[in-house]
Amino acid sequence: MKLASLIGAFQLGVALWCALPVQAEPVVFMSTDSPPYWSAQLPDNGYAGAMLNLFSAEAGVDYAIEYLPVKRYSSSNATFIVGDPDLLNDQKHLAIFPIGLFHAAFFFYTPHQAVIEVHSLRNMKGHTLGVLRGSIQNKEDFIRQGVNVEENDSVESLIKKLKRGRIDFCILVEGSGRYMIQKLFPTEQDKFSQVIIPSLTRPIAVMIDVQSPDGKVIAKRYQQVLDKTLHSKNYQSIVEAFYGKNNIPAYRDVELNKFIKFYSNTWTN
Repeated sequence: MKLASLIGAFQLGVALWCALPVQAEPVVFMSTDSPPYWSAQLPDNGYAGAMLNLFSAEAGVDYAIEYLPVKRYSSSNATFIVGDPDLLNDQKHLAIFPIGLFHAAFFFYTPHQAVIEVHSLRNMKGHTLGVLRGSIQNKEDFIRQGVNVEENDSVESLIKKLKRGRIDFCILVEGSGRYMIQKLFPTEQDKFSQVIIPSLTRPIAVMIDVQSPDGKVIAKRYQQVLDKTLHSKNYQSIVEAFYGKNNIPAYRDVELNKFIKFYSNTWTN
C-alpha cells in the first residue's frame, strides 16, 4: 500500500474513533432492593442485575446501581432506571428496553388464612391486604370495597406479618416472596402458598430518559445490542440458572417478545 493510502486510512480511522461517543464516567441506574432480582447483597446484584451486566458489557456501558425505597423509586425522574415501568409515576421520554420478566402473586400463610380465589376487589372484602408502600396508586378503591390495606416498607415485613396473622394475604413479586420465605422460615415453606396473578406479568426493563444527551447516546447503544443479547448463550445461561434448566415457563419468550414489541415505539423518542 502506498504511503498516501496508509496516511488516508489512518486519518479515516482516527476520524471514526473520534466520532464515537466516549463515556466519561459510569452511569448510575436507580433501582429498588428486591432480591433475588435486584440486591447489592447478591452476586451481580441479583438475577436481573446479571442480565443488566450482560447487556451493559455488550453495549460498552460502564454503570453502577443505586437502591431506593419503593416510594422514592416510584417518583424518581433519574436519567437511568431499571425495574418495572409500571412502578414509575412518570414514563415520559423514557426509552424502555425489556430484558426479562417477573410475575406478581398473592401470598397466604395457610395456618391462618386459607387460599381464596381473587377475581375482583369484592373477593377481598373484609380482609386485610399487605402491599409495599408506593406499589399501588388506587388505595382508595380498595378501601371503598371494604378491603383493609396495610402498606409496608419491605418484603421482609410483609412476610413476617403474614406469618403472625397481622395481614390475611399480600401481593408480592413471586420470586421475591419465595426468596424471603426461604430466608426467614426455611422449615415452614410448605405452609406458605402463592397464587400467580396472570394479569400482573411484568417486564424487567432498562429505562433511559432520552431527553438527556447522555441518555440518548446510551439508549442507542442498548438498542443496538438488544436482540443479539437476548438470543445469546450467555443470556440463556442466566435464565436457566434462575428457573432451572427444565423449569423455564413455556410462555416466557412469548410474553417477553410482547413487551419488546409494545415498548419498541419508545426507542425512537
